[in-house]
Amino acid sequence: MSEELLVKPMMVMEMRPEFSIQYKASPKLKLKKENISDKKSFVEFLTKTTKNWKSGRYFLRSDVGPFAEFHISKERKLVLEKETKNKIPYLCWQFFANTRRK
Repeated sequence: MSEELLVKPMMVMEMRPEFSIQYKASPKLKLKKENISDKKSFVEFLTKTTKNWKSGRYFLRSDVGPFAEFHISKERKLVLEKETKNKIPYLCWQFFANTRRK
C-alpha cells in the first residue's frame, strides 16, 4: 500500500458544514516516505506545509481512499483525526502501524 500512496499527489479537500471542496490555495500534496514514517513526522510535515492555510478542517484524498483528516485551529495547532464520522480509520494510521512493524 505504501508505494501506491507515494506515486501520485493527494488531493487536498477543505471540509465545509454541508460539503467538501478541493482547497484552491493548495489543491494537491505530494508525500515522501520520510514525511509519513510515523505520526510525529507526519504532523510536523503537515504543520510546516499548512502554516499559511486558513484555520478549518481538511482531508487528504488518495486514489486508494481518504488518507488523513486534520483540523487547523485559529492558534495554528494541528490535530490529526483517527477515523471518519462513520468510524472507519484513516489510511495514515494503518500506514503508521505497518512502518512500526518493519
